[in-house]
Amino acid sequence: MRIVVLMLTGCALSATVSAQVPDFTPKTPLIAALLHNDVREAKRLIARGDDPNESGFIGMPPLVLAILRQDLDLVRAMVENGADLDECDRSGSTALMWAAFNETGDPQIVEALLEWGADPAATNQAGETALAWALRRGDTPVVAALRNAGASETVLTKASVEKALALLQHSGSQFTRMSGCTSCHHQSLVQMALGVARARGLGVDETAARQQVDVTLRVLSGVSAQALGNRDRIPDPPIAVSYALLGLSAERHEADATTDAMASVIAAWQSDDGAFYPLPAIRPPIEADAFTATALSLRALQLYGVSPGEHVAKAAHWLRVTRARTTQERAMQLLGLTWANAPAEDIQASATALLAEQQRDGGWAQLPTLETDAYATGQALVALQTAGHAVSSSEYRRGVGYLLRTQFPDGSWLVRSRTFPVQPLRDTGFPHEKNQWISAAGTSWAAMALALTLPTPPAAPSVQ
Repeated sequence: MRIVVLMLTGCALSATVSAQVPDFTPKTPLIAALLHNDVREAKRLIARGDDPNESGFIGMPPLVLAILRQDLDLVRAMVENGADLDECDRSGSTALMWAAFNETGDPQIVEALLEWGADPAATNQAGETALAWALRRGDTPVVAALRNAGASETVLTKASVEKALALLQHSGSQFTRMSGCTSCHHQSLVQMALGVARARGLGVDETAARQQVDVTLRVLSGVSAQALGNRDRIPDPPIAVSYALLGLSAERHEADATTDAMASVIAAWQSDDGAFYPLPAIRPPIEADAFTATALSLRALQLYGVSPGEHVAKAAHWLRVTRARTTQERAMQLLGLTWANAPAEDIQASATALLAEQQRDGGWAQLPTLETDAYATGQALVALQTAGHAVSSSEYRRGVGYLLRTQFPDGSWLVRSRTFPVQPLRDTGFPHEKNQWISAAGTSWAAMALALTLPTPPAAPSVQ
């Protein structure tokens, strides 16, 4: 009896497994030839008049199968005999998208399809274009061919930035609820990203943005009187307070008593050599070096200080004569020199040094021994654009490609933390667990870098 039961169970399982295996039996002789890479037979069938649009394979038009074989002659034969370039698979993806799905970067079929009239701007049901598919493989000749045909990352970039900002704003609100405070990574950098996005016509949650400004002002005003008499009252003013003022400026906050007081606190931290030295570097990369503190401080004083000229000049001189060692230092050196309107040759030398750090994948690494990430890449691109480097340059486009293909579906980028855990981790709802704070900062830099590539909308006509 037991043997019978086992046999029946085995038969039932066998039937279940068989029912789950898809049937790959070709529907036509042409599909059979394409599946088995019998190019000669496929060409013979096309030549005798077989319909190149008949049937398909698991939702793919016959032309896609020829494209996947990377046989240009076969593709040409099918197109010349009536293959529909606009026919899509079940996901809405076109033949050109499948041609861009090319591990070798060979552009021949892509270029041919474009010449025959394929639309580089077509999107599938997920909103992806052929360029989106190509960019996942790096800065390849396929990417170049699509760009030369007019393909643009604008749609991809806009969607990427908006998704990132929505996540950042939600997470920033959660950070203030659970901490009662503000931060560089969840408030100031996010505000800077929102400022760039607004200038490019992107929509942001203005109610949430206003709430974050109010929280920042409430926190700063609550300690401003004490900080004026004790420059150590606030942790790390050259970075924390300077970032706060840059964020408030991005939110178009006008100078007031609170910003006046904070600018005075920052100014009190400048050393005789012109630098602003932060606290010991236990929270890299955000709070790690004098280049960051000096660049941010001179900018904060420009925005909210009273007669900041001497402070800025001394800081710019220090940035000019001091050698940067990391990507963070080079990016901040370039930002500081540009903000201070330093001599053009100094800005160019700093930009050249930063460009030299770009990696083969298009990104930048925080340190030579680390992998590329969104924090270093976004920050480097923002610094370069601020210094006048064109967003249409090959270097900037490679960086954009890196960011677009490494973003997570939830809108975030993962950046790995290497800070000493002096603060208990509080969950803000941002992804990546113990890496969430630095990942939020990296996502802000990446969103800024991408938004800078978008066109500025025309100004509304003035009312007479």
